[in-house]
Amino acid sequence: MEAFSSMKEDLDEERKAIMKQWAKREEQIERVMGATVGMYGDLEGIAGKTLEEIEGLSLLALPGPEKEN
Repeated sequence: MEAFSSMKEDLDEERKAIMKQWAKREEQIERVMGATVGMYGDLEGIAGKTLEEIEGLSLLALPGPEKEN
């Protein structure tokens, strides 16, 4: 029984460490996306319609709040 308890504790520690890494990476990605969208908006404001549209940065491509059914 002791071996199972030890394995469970190890698994829980690994899960916490991985979840912490995922949260950190998710935050980094959100910051980069925000900066990219902001920079694109600034460039679009300067260049106007001559700036080629980036498919993933359109309003329809950005994720919004999920609707509950």
